Amino acid sequence: MKILLAFNDTDVSNRALDRAAQLATLFETKLVVASVTPVAIGAVPDMTPGPELQRADALLRAKGVEAELVEAVGDIALAIVEAAERYGAGLIVIGTREPSQVERMLGHSVSEQVQRMAHCDVLIVH
Repeated sequence: MKILLAFNDTDVSNRALDRAAQLATLFETKLVVASVTPVAIGAVPDMTPGPELQRADALLRAKGVEAELVEAVGDIALAIVEAAERYGAGLIVIGTREPSQVERMLGHSVSEQVQRMAHCDVLIVH
């Protein structure tokens, strides 16, 4: 089983990175780290790991964990789910923060969208 970590270098994302690293070590499984740039559908991602993924890689290496780094573009939740499917992940690890009242009303929680769309387990780290 592979674990896909959705990473955007925020406090909650860094907590999710810690949890994903723990799980990858505990279960001796491969970790895939995805960073999504929210741009128009059809845009072609730069295959070179950007600053967010370089930071994730450095944090993981400090913990003794190696990971495959994936850049994606488009709708954030959809790109995360598609990356999980493409890389055969059995678990998606994603951070969340307390949404504002407006975000709750509009349903703009990426983690909630991922959990609804994913075809594998999703661990939401608070």
